[in-house]
Amino acid sequence: IRATVQNLYGHETASQVRVQYGGSVKPDNAAELLAQEHIDGALVGGASLKAADFSAIIAAAPKA
Repeated sequence: IRATVQNLYGHETASQVRVQYGGSVKPDNAAELLAQEHIDGALVGGASLKAADFSAIIAAAPKA
């Protein structure tokens, strides 16, 4: 996604775009997903309805 934005709009714009992962994010896969180089965040769905799961996902997020 970021490479396509860069090809269309240039490096500066691409570096400012935030890419959100929109697939299934759960406590057991959050750390691996959020550690990916070109994933800046996640759109948490059903896991956000359970406080313990959502808290674990937040804790798994890399520190900026």
